[in-house]
Amino acid sequence: MKIGRSVKRFIFNPDLELYSISQSKILCNDSNLSCSVICLCDDSTVVFIISVDLLWLGNNLNDTILKIISEEYSVPITNILLSSTHTHSCPYIDPVVHQNNISELDNTIIDTVLSAVKSARMLMVKGFIDIHYESILNNVNRRKGIVDHDLLKSFKYVKKIRNRPNAQGHVDNMCLTLIFCEYPKKPIAAVVNYAAHPVLSPQGKCSADYPGEICKILKEYYNDSNFVTCFLQGFSGNIKPNLWEYSTSIGSRLSVNLFNFFFDRKHFKKNVNNALINNYARKIIDKALCSENKERIENISISSSIIGVNLELDGNDLSGPVLNLHRIQLSEKLNFIAINGEVFSEYSTWMRNRINNDYLVAVSCSGGMIGYLPTAVAIDEGGYEIDRCLSIFNQKSRFLVGIENTIKISFNKLFNIKPQQIKTTN
Repeated sequence: MKIGRSVKRFIFNPDLELYSISQSKILCNDSNLSCSVICLCDDSTVVFIISVDLLWLGNNLNDTILKIISEEYSVPITNILLSSTHTHSCPYIDPVVHQNNISELDNTIIDTVLSAVKSARMLMVKGFIDIHYESILNNVNRRKGIVDHDLLKSFKYVKKIRNRPNAQGHVDNMCLTLIFCEYPKKPIAAVVNYAAHPVLSPQGKCSADYPGEICKILKEYYNDSNFVTCFLQGFSGNIKPNLWEYSTSIGSRLSVNLFNFFFDRKHFKKNVNNALINNYARKIIDKALCSENKERIENISISSSIIGVNLELDGNDLSGPVLNLHRIQLSEKLNFIAINGEVFSEYSTWMRNRINNDYLVAVSCSGGMIGYLPTAVAIDEGGYEIDRCLSIFNQKSRFLVGIENTIKISFNKLFNIKPQQIKTTN
């Protein structure tokens, strides 16, 4: 196989007013946000793996970039994996574009991605892939049932889902790392696939968050300033970094202090400094690189396909979004599954179990964005990802609980797996 790689930094117009998803102004004058590209060639075709340090790419912007790359390099769109690291400390890209004109911000993104793709395609070397696969206990479920404070005052003990660390909740802690080496044995690039919302950096200044720190650490580790890392965000719709602290509400009302002490003590850590973010990223990389090399791939055989499924919304609304399940296969045992949403972690665990001993790179925030993709149980429980985020994705109502069956049936079809009786996750 032949391998090409490149990274280009996003340079935004300093006069352009930019905002984060929290609607606060964000400074990007000294942005460390980048686009990383790994290009792979077999005997007949090419595949591009592209990672951008953005929250997500809106559907129209995503489609524009894919179309240009496909036409420029004569490759099918299914051979292009375009994903976002999902860092929250970046300019907010509206997932629903209502106008046909492309803004200055969009133009910057398009130009940067195309420049990185061009460089990766031009500089190709012969090489191989080493696969590392390890469980890394560095993330935690972020959906926890907390007693409702207001209802408790009326002597009603009712729990509601809150954004809190939940050690009992499901989590996908598998980290799959692909090290791309130039013959005879020089590492030149990596794909790191791990699931945890990049929400550690403050949103007042552009930051690639812990995925960006992973890129820096790997450059230092291999002593190569040209080393390229494509961080591919896993199915992290209900997962955050496992960094939390006990609630401190000194000065608040006594009732609030008592409530927090008995019912709501653990909160996710805020105001995380750069040293702690670097330490978090280093724990992931140290564990990943210390794991044994599971397999080496000398030759690849590229195939790809996409299944599009119309999802149904609650309330007999027929205008639900289209879910895309995107498969890229590099060898008999190495597959990518990329989905255009913030996917709950239960799905990646289920998918890996379905393909037995094969290696599966599960990628969310890829190919556009349609919103959170929860399980049937999570929909019944409610919470931010089910109800309170709908306006961000221009979604009129929540998904039906049948979404879980739809996703699983579509996955079986995409991977040519014999249908089985589908059971919803617990």
